[in-house]
Amino acid sequence: MAFATDILADAQTEIDNSENGVKYIGSDIIYRILEEREEWVEKRTKELEEESREVVVYPGRIRFLPDHTFRASKPAVIGVRVLAGRIHVGQHLLKEGTRIGRIKSIRSGQDSMKEALQGSEVAVAIDGVTVGRQLDENDIMLVDIPASHAKKLRKMDLSAAEEEVLEELIEIHRKDDHFWGR
Repeated sequence: MAFATDILADAQTEIDNSENGVKYIGSDIIYRILEEREEWVEKRTKELEEESREVVVYPGRIRFLPDHTFRASKPAVIGVRVLAGRIHVGQHLLKEGTRIGRIKSIRSGQDSMKEALQGSEVAVAIDGVTVGRQLDENDIMLVDIPASHAKKLRKMDLSAAEEEVLEELIEIHRKDDHFWGR
């Protein structure tokens, strides 16, 4: 930040070429500098929150809808309702505390999706399961999250449903590892 001064051409070049998000704020009016700084801080905070939300695996709970088996295996393709949180392609699923498979894809009609949010009814392809063996209609499954993500999630702003699923996951994992997610 600079008040009533000009920036050197070399410094401006360095700022323009910087990959660290450096921003120059300068003016002859001090209030304008402060306002611009506040706007930049708000914008950067939102960007960082969005980045962290993308990287972290969020908790989620889904139900296998009755009469919605589209393929029994390799991969199993079934219709589900997202009861809480969200599901994302690549996430592992737990059924009654046991890891059963991984979400290969999510579709709604003809559209492929990266994620589905609470309240959505979508078709998911799940690697590693066979309907009728590891999975039956009306089964409830949870998105399995890594222990390091549980720690991050506790500090983040989650919905009540996501909090509930997170607590359930912590309870499941702490049966085997007392310090899981700490």
